[in-house]
Amino acid sequence: MRPTSDLRLRATMAAGALTTAALLAGPLAPRAAGVSPVATVAAPGVSLKLHDRTLRYGDPVVVSGRVRAARDGRDVVLEHRTTRGTWLTVARGVTRDRGVFRLRAVVPRSGLLRVSAPSVGAASASSPALVSVSRERGLRVAARVSVTRRQATVRTGSAARWTGRVRPGVAGRLVVLQRRSGGRWVTIAHTRTRRGGSYAVRYRPRSSFSGAVRVRASGTVTLAAGSHRAGRLAALRPALASWYGGGGTMACGAQLTASTMGVAHKSLPCGTMVTIRYAGRQVRVPVTDRGPFIGAREWDLTPAVRSRLGFQGVGTIWVAY
Repeated sequence: MRPTSDLRLRATMAAGALTTAALLAGPLAPRAAGVSPVATVAAPGVSLKLHDRTLRYGDPVVVSGRVRAARDGRDVVLEHRTTRGTWLTVARGVTRDRGVFRLRAVVPRSGLLRVSAPSVGAASASSPALVSVSRERGLRVAARVSVTRRQATVRTGSAARWTGRVRPGVAGRLVVLQRRSGGRWVTIAHTRTRRGGSYAVRYRPRSSFSGAVRVRASGTVTLAAGSHRAGRLAALRPALASWYGGGGTMACGAQLTASTMGVAHKSLPCGTMVTIRYAGRQVRVPVTDRGPFIGAREWDLTPAVRSRLGFQGVGTIWVAY
């Protein structure tokens, strides 16, 4: 019985070997017939310069560079992909003298950019197509924030308001109003975009101050947060003021003349900018002198400021600093 089993085992192994050889021979047969698929091989030789690495939504990206050893008229392709996406063509062009190129496209999302240049001439089995590819460059695209209307000078307790639009225009995006304080941006109010990306944000200051503000829209995985400087917020409070003249040297060092725009205050540092509103008129002037030292008066206006505001004698002004 053992010799018969050995013969059957050898026959089975031989059959398996023939089957394996046949399977291996299948894919190789077309190559012998000269119909093998043509491979595409990446090759170096393209330099790439990204002119701006951070753009706002809707702004065009501009790239330039050179294809090594290329003449004018060679095709070049600008490609883009997000972190988890695939490469997509966003612009096409041709080289100029010495292989120089310049491409421009609008890219709506953050991601990577590269330029590829396919080889000239037909590819074959023995000579596969070579595609020269540049190094990848990172691009950051931020949301575009606009401010179309603002009411930024208000009395304390009244609401200041900013309206505008965020692009791309989607509903539900977080929008915050931030105030510059202590060298950093501090959020003081927030809202959400409506349909089409429009927004309206309000802030009711409880105390007097004057400072720079901005509107900032949140980002996503493929879109960076965007912001827009929205001028100054001046929260005004009432204060008793008078005016003075007569010329001479002021406590902060300058000469008082008929055209000097400034105010006197007992303790604010020289040069502190103060927003003053009176009878519908408004100025923003520096502290230039010390005073007043009479009763409950907080401010002394120079003749030029008095004239600009139409201020008379002693009265109440609205101030922020």
